[in-house]
Amino acid sequence: MLDTILAVLREGWGWTLLRGTAMTLLIASLGMCLGVAIGIAGAAVKTSGPRLAGLLVSTYTTVFRSIPELLIIYLLFFGSVQPVSDLADYLEWEDAMTGWFPALVGIIAIGLISGSYGVEVFRGALKAIPPGQIEAARAIGMTGRQRLTRIVIPQMFWYALPGTNNVWQTALKDTALISLVGLVEIMRAAVLGAAATREPLALYVMAGALYFLIGAASQGAFVLAERRYGRGMKGHA
Repeated sequence: MLDTILAVLREGWGWTLLRGTAMTLLIASLGMCLGVAIGIAGAAVKTSGPRLAGLLVSTYTTVFRSIPELLIIYLLFFGSVQPVSDLADYLEWEDAMTGWFPALVGIIAIGLISGSYGVEVFRGALKAIPPGQIEAARAIGMTGRQRLTRIVIPQMFWYALPGTNNVWQTALKDTALISLVGLVEIMRAAVLGAAATREPLALYVMAGALYFLIGAASQGAFVLAERRYGRGMKGHA
C-alpha cells in the first residue's frame, strides 16, 4: 500500500488532493460562517421574537433537518443552474459559471444546513444563561447594549461551543457531497485520481487521512477554545 501511495504522489495527485483540501476548508468555513449567522439570528427570533417569525424559523429548521443533505444540494443546484447560466452567457461570465457556481452552491447549501442545526444550538445556549444575571445587570443600570456585549454574547458562545463543534464536523463531511455537482474538493480530487491511476484504494485512503487530520485538528481547536474561554465563564455558571 505504501509503495502504491508513493507512486500516486509521484504522479502529482498529492498536490491535487491538497488543492482539494483548500477548497474543502474554504467551502466549509464560509458555509459555517453563514450557518452561525443564521443560527444566532434564528435563535434570537425563537427566544424573544414575534410568534409568527418564530414559527417561520421552526418551519425552516424542521424542513432542512428532515431533507437529506444531498437532496438539498441537488435542489439548489438544479433549481438555479439554468437562470444563472443564462445570466452568465448574457454577461459573458462563462468562466465564473463553470469555476465558481458549484462553490457558491456549496457555501449556500452548507450554510443553510448548518444554520438549521445552529438555531437550536444557540437557542439552547441562550436559555443556559442564568436569568438572574440579566436581572442583576438591569438593577445596576447596565444598558441593553452593555448586557448584550458583557453578559449575553460571551456566555452564549461558550455554551454553544460543544454544539457548534458537532455542526462544524458535520459541515466538513457534507462538503464531500458537493463533489457531485462538479466542485473539486477532497472527494472529487480522489475520484479523479482513482480514475486516472486505477488505484482507488490508495486515493481514498489518502482522502480519508486528510479528512481525519482536518477533523482532529478542528476538535483540538474547539477543546482549547472551551478551556481558554471557559475559565472566565465557569464563575458565572
